[in-house]
Amino acid sequence: MRRVISLWLPRFATDRLSRRQPAWRSEPLVTVCGGGFATAACGPLGGHDGGGSVMRVAAANRAAEAAAGIAPGLPLADARARLPGLRAVPAEGGEDMAALAALGDWCGRWTPWVSLDAAGPDAVLGAGHGLWLDITGCAHLFGGEAALLNDMLNRLARFGFAARAAVADTPGAAWAVAHYGGTRQKCVIAPGKMRAALAKLPLKGLRLPMVEADGLERLGFRAIGDL
Repeated sequence: MRRVISLWLPRFATDRLSRRQPAWRSEPLVTVCGGGFATAACGPLGGHDGGGSVMRVAAANRAAEAAAGIAPGLPLADARARLPGLRAVPAEGGEDMAALAALGDWCGRWTPWVSLDAAGPDAVLGAGHGLWLDITGCAHLFGGEAALLNDMLNRLARFGFAARAAVADTPGAAWAVAHYGGTRQKCVIAPGKMRAALAKLPLKGLRLPMVEADGLERLGFRAIGDL
């Protein structure tokens, strides 16, 4: 049976910058685009203003989120009103993708089948980065699926990357649990148990376009199990 890991790196852009500038890790940090500034590097702008008139947060580190609830999509002016000492640097979408590809190559230590995941619906302003790893037939070499996830997440933590991971029978199920499966850093969905694992997750876990997810919610559907 096929087994796939979805590895989600929710703060990849700011974590990458902090690896170059370690002093930034403890201070509130965001990357920004829009307002004619670095727009081309930021990826899709989702339901925002097209990126031409308002400079917005593209990614925020843990310190910025914890101190003032700053998140991707927030206008930079609002973010600085909440946190006047906020450090803002240009988003570097091309460099982020190059670093993500290099990280994918590094993940070849666990499986030769690795692909990039950087275009999910949470990739507003370039904030979503992740990898898929097909570990079919590989996990036993590392002590099992849970041990493999532990090894992966521990190594990434030492590198300074926040990460969450889930393993399931399909890429979509693993992705949904990694992104919306609560506060757990890792989760192993037993073979054949996808339906139960997905039932209570929000519709966003289906990777639907935002307009379709909103439309279904207006019709009364709240969770994947409702469908």
